[in-house]
Amino acid sequence: MTSIEYLFDYLLGLDWGYIITFILISHLVNQTKITTWFYKMTKVKIRTRYRVLFIGIGYGILVYLLRGYDISKIECLFQSFVFAMVFHKLVVERLFAVLKLNPIEHTSYDDYSEE
Repeated sequence: MTSIEYLFDYLLGLDWGYIITFILISHLVNQTKITTWFYKMTKVKIRTRYRVLFIGIGYGILVYLLRGYDISKIECLFQSFVFAMVFHKLVVERLFAVLKLNPIEHTSYDDYSEE
């Protein structure tokens, strides 16, 4: 097997439904209106990277339970989570910034948003 074949096998083994919905949910939750509302309700500042981490773990657990996965699918979900985090950080955030669709704006309540 060549390196390209290993790469394709790896990519085909990921849970793409989880990856795409996780990126969309993370993008939605990091909208300025939602982070402002959360801060007003709780008076807690959570850095963007930790919000995304908590969302990914919580959503991964929810997907695991709702889809009725067995223990063997945990590795697939974890690999999909890591791939989504890297893909979102390296590709999607940059694309949104270029297209001026970046939800993270500098505000007085959350000075950690740009990371």
